[in-house]
Amino acid sequence: MNSTVQEKRRFPRKQLDKPAEVLDNDTGLSIGILENVSRGGFSLVTDRGIRPSEVRNVTLILPGPHESQHNVSLIAECVWCQSINEEKDYAAGFSLCDIPEQDAVALNYFIRDYKVTG
Repeated sequence: MNSTVQEKRRFPRKQLDKPAEVLDNDTGLSIGILENVSRGGFSLVTDRGIRPSEVRNVTLILPGPHESQHNVSLIAECVWCQSINEEKDYAAGFSLCDIPEQDAVALNYFIRDYKVTG
């Protein structure tokens, strides 16, 4: 990741060690696997390029304790997307645009409580 992206972050990122899917709420299809998340945004790995400035209505399927999961729905804007292995996979960063209060609370608890295992 380049230093320009790093400098723009306002909130610490929570790295994930378990697969967490990101679903497009308009199509019901997966758009990628979550890499990290913060109160201000997230990054994912996807098999398709996403246009910067593209706004998506998504659900983050966040891992919980004992194989549980928490769904957090929000509106996010792609702020960067780059190829990570010869045009087959991409990494993309998103900024949160809108999140319902209940989902914001759930996301904040996840960020505070999630522990990387091993």
